[in-house]
Amino acid sequence: MSNKASEVVSLEYSSVKVPYEVLNKKFRQAQKIIDREIAQLNTQIVHITRLPTPELQRQAMPALREKLQNFRNRYADCLTKEGGYAQKCFQRLDHLSEYINNSDVKCEATWRKKRLDKILVDYFLRNSYYETALEVVKSSGIEDIVDTDLFISGREIENSLKAHNTGPCLQWCHENRSRLKKTKSTLEFNLHTQNFIEHIREGDYMGAIEYSRKHLVDNEVINPPERLQETMVLLAFRADTTCDKYKALFSESRWDELVLEFRASNYELHHLHADSLLSTVLQSGLSAIKTHQCYSSEKSGDCPVCNEPLNSLATSLPFSHCTQSRLICRISGQVYHRIPVS
Repeated sequence: MSNKASEVVSLEYSSVKVPYEVLNKKFRQAQKIIDREIAQLNTQIVHITRLPTPELQRQAMPALREKLQNFRNRYADCLTKEGGYAQKCFQRLDHLSEYINNSDVKCEATWRKKRLDKILVDYFLRNSYYETALEVVKSSGIEDIVDTDLFISGREIENSLKAHNTGPCLQWCHENRSRLKKTKSTLEFNLHTQNFIEHIREGDYMGAIEYSRKHLVDNEVINPPERLQETMVLLAFRADTTCDKYKALFSESRWDELVLEFRASNYELHHLHADSLLSTVLQSGLSAIKTHQCYSSEKSGDCPVCNEPLNSLATSLPFSHCTQSRLICRISGQVYHRIPVS
């Protein structure tokens, strides 16, 4: 594998994986819709054929025709959505191939500038600078190679959680239940637990019991037994309890924890790294040029790691592995090609 191909595989994996995962999700949703609509149509057709007279059958035909038209429209809508994400996959692959198969220096510089903008957009989106990210996307013309929709839809769910509303997030869990189950995610359980806690906070103990029977005990979501027992014990406490173990469960900070858990689950489902690409690239670059001299009294003014703020950022990173050394003149900054004899 060439150096360019290795670079693309290591840094651009999620660039293709994200639209593919969304396409896969849309396909599965469309398949369920089609199967359900066909089953309903078959049932209606059987019902019409069993009507006693031809006149009654003719009267039932307009309703069947309308249902067929609705099915056709929904099918076309599903195809349009799938086609859009399939097109995104091809656009991403073309974008990566442009870099791997092109040896022109000018074209490579243009491609790298686009990737830098893409890395910055990814960082802005992860840190909730949505307006800034959209401005960079628009000015750089990189709409086809960034995943703004994923982060913006995720922001809506995060905002609902911050407003103490679990509805949108539970709907998201329902749409992705099979995949969340494979990753052994406890997000849905924690959301139902929070709703259970809110019933108790309001003094609605009977409502809490009914909710737990419906969503916590008899449910297919992953229910850790010890967590379930701990949750049910809350029925014996009030929201203003002083018991440290259960006081934490009534804390408002649990909503912030749910936001972070949803964000992590969303990234995992779409094969996004927990850290931004900017953080990954910056750490790799700093570690590659970090030496022990960067933290000695003989720092170089030309070395990025020797100077702030990169010196502080690289403190926890490993030192570079150097198999060959070079002598550099402290006055001119030039590399010695021959060892000077004094």
